[in-house]
Amino acid sequence: MPSIQQKFSIGYFILAFLGLFLIRTMFLVPQSENLSCCDFKTLLKAGKVADLGLGERTITGRLMTDGLEGLLPQARLKAFRQGGQGESRFVTVQLNDPTLIPALETAGTQFQGRIESHWLGTLLPWIVPVLVFVAIWEFLMRRMGTASGLMSIGKSKAKVYVE
Repeated sequence: MPSIQQKFSIGYFILAFLGLFLIRTMFLVPQSENLSCCDFKTLLKAGKVADLGLGERTITGRLMTDGLEGLLPQARLKAFRQGGQGESRFVTVQLNDPTLIPALETAGTQFQGRIESHWLGTLLPWIVPVLVFVAIWEFLMRRMGTASGLMSIGKSKAKVYVE
């Protein structure tokens, strides 16, 4: 039969797992298909892309999946059509292309710039190692017990007996 300590730890694990699942579903963007730059330009000329977001590294948007025969390979068409009827989300790499903005304006596509936040990627390499070391320290302190911890170094265990 599991002890109360084990049940308590399992409960924390389940809560952490549920918390991560909720964060993933609520705050992360919906699943997008990857699209090559060449395919993106072909679809742009055909007028099949809409609502573009131009980031520092990526371009995201919606793809009209109707009438794509002949524009994309069959395997790519199948992947886009699995996402849903009528529209599908896509992402492609933002290249340093000076002709992109004039091509978007010529095609009459709605687009907007996005500022990409990098704070989480910058912060995680600093916080995760600290948390690992704190967890190891806590584990070792529990294993040593309260009487034999590091703070008891140098303390004499001799007893004085008075007659």
